[in-house]
Amino acid sequence: MKRVFIILLLLLVATTCFALTESFGPEYDNVVKIFQSEDEPDAMDAIWETESLLKIGVFNHGNHYDEYANHACEIIEKNGFKEKSVVVRVVDLKKLAETGVWVVLGKAQCR
Repeated sequence: MKRVFIILLLLLVATTCFALTESFGPEYDNVVKIFQSEDEPDAMDAIWETESLLKIGVFNHGNHYDEYANHACEIIEKNGFKEKSVVVRVVDLKKLAETGVWVVLGKAQCR
């Protein structure tokens, strides 16, 4: 029970950090919704830090997060960002909630 409570608390803190952002427009919001959906179970949340930097929050399970960032690029390009240069950073939500530091687990440069 204690473990479930801690996980829920970490999620609450991390989601609050992600929620305090501005919208860059509907196409940006649509990409975020994809990474918040059950279609992308590895991703817990996503945030556009700038119009060319997307951060995707995950819980670190030791996966190959550079590969996941490249997968994210494919999704981004399919959703209207083919002509834009976008950087994807996959970040550790647990570390963010515990320390406030954005620990990058993987990254990719989209075309």
